[in-house]
Amino acid sequence: MPEIETPPVRAPASVLVGLFFRGLELIIAGCLALMVVMIFTNVALRYIFGSGLAASEELARLAFVWLIFIGAVLAQRDHGHLGVDMAVSRLPPRGRQICLLINHGVVLWVLWLLGSGSWTQTIIGLDSVTPVTGLPVATYNAAGVFVAVAMAVLIVADVRNILTGRQSGGDWDEARRSSDRGE
Repeated sequence: MPEIETPPVRAPASVLVGLFFRGLELIIAGCLALMVVMIFTNVALRYIFGSGLAASEELARLAFVWLIFIGAVLAQRDHGHLGVDMAVSRLPPRGRQICLLINHGVVLWVLWLLGSGSWTQTIIGLDSVTPVTGLPVATYNAAGVFVAVAMAVLIVADVRNILTGRQSGGDWDEARRSSDRGE
């Protein structure tokens, strides 16, 4: 009797992480659709009737801010940010690991600066509202808090993978494969 091949069972945490990132992708698609519809509608209304939707610019700007910041998180998951490894790639594996750990430490520090500054601006922005829609200005600044926390979690996961030997350090293809597996 032939054996039936069963797909590998994914851990519940891996499934939740996958759903989280799929949700982010859907939010990005929604932001892009909202921007296109709002801007097109506003241009058409201005051309045809001489006036447009007052809130369309603010809503499109808000969607753009969140689209960019969520996209940065997704790029971090895929290790898609621009990097120059001309010197590091010539190092032995242990040297690449050390350089990558130093790199991640610097990135975590910058994310701390971004997150704490964005948090401060978010708190300040709770009392200010945008002129047309009346949305708190904090809705823009909260994107910085989100990206700092989400990217920090991804960086810490990468550091864990390097320290436990799941990622050799400096091999971005290997890092990309481990993130695709949900590790």
